[in-house]
Amino acid sequence: MGKYLIKTDKAKVSDSIIVKGEKALVAQQDIEKNTIIFLYEDSATDTRTRTSIQVALDKHVEPGEFGAFANHSCSPNTQIIANYDEKNNLAEVLMLTIEKVKKGEELTFDYATTETTVTPDLLNKNCLCKSPNCRKKITGFNDLSLADKMTLLAKDITASYLQITDK
Repeated sequence: MGKYLIKTDKAKVSDSIIVKGEKALVAQQDIEKNTIIFLYEDSATDTRTRTSIQVALDKHVEPGEFGAFANHSCSPNTQIIANYDEKNNLAEVLMLTIEKVKKGEELTFDYATTETTVTPDLLNKNCLCKSPNCRKKITGFNDLSLADKMTLLAKDITASYLQITDK
């Protein structure tokens, strides 16, 4: 059973502004850049789900009842940093703000910065983030164009197992 090692009180699960009728992590006050939103620890599995976060090439973690509500944006205000201990099959998932987040804003990350691909129900679904840099479709890293992969890698917020390959 997973557990939060750190969980901020500066955000809570609330109604999503981006996805009507859904829930999201929403800032309850202004949150400074480089603030930890949560640090979650759990055993990793081979199963990818709609809410899991990929922590290694073929390993995933369900980020608990709080982290599961982190929605996608092509211009995220947080990044996910994962640490996977293969010997103990234990993963830590950290959500960290990468810019100041204003009260009432959703805390989001770009799914393509952690996922090689996404579940079939999300793959190529219309993106609703409305950011000026919106890629229009939700995908994992492997499903991006070369230009989009290069853009994400240049931002230095992608997981270390995400690589550009010739495949």
